[in-house]
Amino acid sequence: MTQHSDDLHQRLMMLRDTVFASWMTAVREQVRFAHELPAPLLLDTLPIFYEQLCSVASGEIFNYRQSTLASEHGGERARLTGYDVETVAHELQLFRSVLFTTWGNAGFAISRDQAARLNSLIDEAIRESITGFILSKAAAREQFSTAAVHDIRAQLSAAAMAVDHLLEGQQTEASRELGALASQRLARIGSMLSEMLDMSMICPPATDTPELQWLDLHDVLLGVVRSSTAASRVNVMATAVHGFWHRDSISKAIENLISNAVEYSDPGTPITAMLRCYGGRVALSITNEGPPIPPDRIEAIFQLYKRTAMKGEGGWQIGLPFVRSVAEQHAGSIAVECRHGATTFIFDSPIDPRPILMARMRR
Repeated sequence: MTQHSDDLHQRLMMLRDTVFASWMTAVREQVRFAHELPAPLLLDTLPIFYEQLCSVASGEIFNYRQSTLASEHGGERARLTGYDVETVAHELQLFRSVLFTTWGNAGFAISRDQAARLNSLIDEAIRESITGFILSKAAAREQFSTAAVHDIRAQLSAAAMAVDHLLEGQQTEASRELGALASQRLARIGSMLSEMLDMSMICPPATDTPELQWLDLHDVLLGVVRSSTAASRVNVMATAVHGFWHRDSISKAIENLISNAVEYSDPGTPITAMLRCYGGRVALSITNEGPPIPPDRIEAIFQLYKRTAMKGEGGWQIGLPFVRSVAEQHAGSIAVECRHGATTFIFDSPIDPRPILMARMRR
């Protein structure tokens, strides 16, 4: 951006607190269920979205198809609030109104072209938030599969024993071949069910509340980086950030994000780990340089039971679904952005998620 654009961006960013104070007042008055939500949960990922809007107003091009920020916002609303689809759209429409009003009152004249680009971005965010909301609701129904696995495995075990018994008796060549094929298929199905069960154990439901500790997230991040085989490639840009997190799960989540960045980055390129605090929340971002994630695969990488097709991997991939699970257990979210030849994963959570988790348990 030019110097003029940088100055405009900075001046708009100085209005952030005013925008969100006005927006929270309007939302608590006009949106169902919002008045019950604590400020960090109500803000969610919107402060990062505000930064993007300031960049667009300053002339930067932003393609929302290469970001999951809005869909994660909708997903959090589905998991942590009593919102419905209409409510998700309503609060973002209020955000649009407050944004333009506040900027106008501060003397910033938005051109017709700027307004069109901002409105387009907000409209896309509304659509993506609704999509994320619907997908999250659908994912909740998939929890049924975990319980079903146990019953199916019991039936498979009985069927496998029957096939083995048949194979031990007198058989024709054809029946022997069919019995062997049935045995192989049963073994394969049993293996797949075991993998599904393992994933459900590794990624417990978001309603499970972890035991949180008072930690310095900067120290946790440094510890994970130092133990990584790619430590020399990771640049840490952070200072002390104290809050409440579950040390083991947050460490494993960071480890997965760094491993993912290493695997999909261009060889020898740096990886950046950054911590930022805003509005009672912290955003941990891990950025790598390399080919972007195809837009049609961005959401799929966070979904359980999705087989991957990049770099020829096989099996069930559990790293990023695990990270999402950890984020949700801390009343947070995980988003990804692909911009300017770099991919950034953003782990966002309240500095103190305990009030939100307690409220969620009472629902």
